[in-house]
Amino acid sequence: MRDLTLVLPYYENPGMLVEHQRVWAAYPDDLKARLHVIVVDDGSPTRHAREVVTETGVASFRLFRCLVDVRWNWIFCRNLAMAHAATEWALLTDIDHVMPGETLRSLTEQRLSSDRVYRLSRVDVPALTPYKPHPNTWLLTRVLFDRIGGYDERFSGFYGSDFDFRDRAAAVATLVMLPDRLIRYPREVIADASTTTYGRKEPQDRPNVRRILATRDGQRPKRLTFAWEAVPC
Repeated sequence: MRDLTLVLPYYENPGMLVEHQRVWAAYPDDLKARLHVIVVDDGSPTRHAREVVTETGVASFRLFRCLVDVRWNWIFCRNLAMAHAATEWALLTDIDHVMPGETLRSLTEQRLSSDRVYRLSRVDVPALTPYKPHPNTWLLTRVLFDRIGGYDERFSGFYGSDFDFRDRAAAVATLVMLPDRLIRYPREVIADASTTTYGRKEPQDRPNVRRILATRDGQRPKRLTFAWEAVPC
């Protein structure tokens, strides 16, 4: 048995966070005792995560907030959460992915290797139809996250850098796909499940991602470069 930290970046997603909390509250007590949650509000300008936080009975819940609103700064959010995770293992995913109880049980009970990075399967609500695996959902240890280098905040502000962490992870560890599934919520089910409707994809994104790759020249990823605060809950 292992404890697990669930890492969720948040940006103007109150409806989706409410759904997560509904699911966590319904877990059996023994699963709640294994789950630690860290949510990082990515500088939401209006609908702050704190406004919808409720008690769910999980082992711990912590909320942080980035003090600037930078496009696609989930990169910083994940780095900050991993810097404060208290458990050895963490599951990093996007807020439109909900973890059913059977997946949490499997991830806390099955044998896992600390030198591997695990991916999870996905299904889509409402019919729970199979959906392609998410390119930026990872189950791994904090030690291995640090060895990979975390996420590079040079890419903050630009869409389309998911591949960077994946490629660096593959360079130092074996990537393994698990059958355990997450449940993906499209915007047709919960309107704020994802934030692409906020006009956050721009034509300059891809050129800037390419520019950063060309000029990084083997340097380690930059981490924790934005101002933040812990939010009392």
